[in-house]
Amino acid sequence: MLKRTVDRLTYALRRAPWFAIALASVMLIWGLRAHAQTPYAESARVFLTEQMQLPGNTEVEISVGEPDPRLSLAPCARTEPFVPPGAKLIGRTSLGVRCVEGANWTIYLPVRIRMFMEVMVAARPIARGQPVGIDDVRPERVDIAPLRGNAILPTDWVDGRMSMRALAPGEPVRRDALKAPSVVAAGDAVTVLAIGTGFAAQTSGKALSAGAEGETVQVAVAGGRVLTGVARAPRTVEVR
Repeated sequence: MLKRTVDRLTYALRRAPWFAIALASVMLIWGLRAHAQTPYAESARVFLTEQMQLPGNTEVEISVGEPDPRLSLAPCARTEPFVPPGAKLIGRTSLGVRCVEGANWTIYLPVRIRMFMEVMVAARPIARGQPVGIDDVRPERVDIAPLRGNAILPTDWVDGRMSMRALAPGEPVRRDALKAPSVVAAGDAVTVLAIGTGFAAQTSGKALSAGAEGETVQVAVAGGRVLTGVARAPRTVEVR
């Protein structure tokens, strides 16, 4: 069956050479379009590389897409790339290109910027509410674009923070998914530091709520008064 189909197609091409020429032309044009790339892509990559301020040991992959094929652009002698207002040079974003000589148009190219660097990831399954120690994490090179500024570098790691959600092995440990350890627990006997303009006083109290360093807590002091202060150190609350 296949042989008969091939023989018929060969016969038709011999009888109609114009069809073979047209078919070859279409395939050639399709091949050129499939592999052609506008001159904007390479200049965009160079521009973006120059614009980005990268920390050491950072690898970057920049992918630049093509302009909308429906656009009909007038010939341009010189173009100028620019970063649109509000665009961030990481993740999926866009880059503007405007003609500055020979025509008057502006287009926007889709861009994806992947930035690889070493951050802390889970070395083993981590449960929600579990204190996370140095043995629970390890450094690994990952794309930090999806982390949106919440990556934790190896030099930033602090033991004892609590995971606010479950983490799978290899999953980046996000800064906003960790809670600092409590320095004051509800029921603790605490030292209350009262600080004001030109004076400072110290008294004892009882913590009514828990808090990490810098968080607001409530304490009860002599006479039954309830004060609101800030946890500053283990079992120490500052009131102003």
